Amino acid sequence: MFVAIKEQHKGVDVCINNAGLSHPEPLLSGKTSAWKNIMDVNVLALSICTREAYQSMKERNVDDGHIININSLCGHKVIPFADFHLYTATKYAVTALTEGLRQELRAEKTHIRATSISPGLVATEFISRASSKNPDEVAAFYATTKSLKTKDIASTVTYILSTSPHVQVCAYFQSVWT
Repeated sequence: MFVAIKEQHKGVDVCINNAGLSHPEPLLSGKTSAWKNIMDVNVLALSICTREAYQSMKERNVDDGHIININSLCGHKVIPFADFHLYTATKYAVTALTEGLRQELRAEKTHIRATSISPGLVATEFISRASSKNPDEVAAFYATTKSLKTKDIASTVTYILSTSPHVQVCAYFQSVWT
């Protein structure tokens, strides 16, 4: 992917790590293969994309780039749903990785910024794909639960990209589980 980006656009100035998934695999009875898939996408892929984006910026002397990790409130609080406990662990990892990235960027004396956005529930197909609940239960859940829209996340990203380099934005979105 990064080779194609380099050929078509010369490189990366902004990286938004937005991929994430879960499977309904509790800690006491889950399948190892599903856990590996969650870790590969939510932690390893995010780390690889971060590394490659930084290398692209460094190679081209981009000193005002930005790496944004779409995290989750689950990266700060364990919710009481067994189906999501491993997912939660990966989002805690994203919280730690973002802070580690920020420290490494500071040590490199670069002005490239690292940001983590931690929304609560967003109205997407995530719950229906990640939950062991049947589709009718998921539909009822969304019908009775306040959730963010994808445009709310897009607006937040736009806002963060438009802020001064000296501003650190810390925004946690309301969650149905708090």
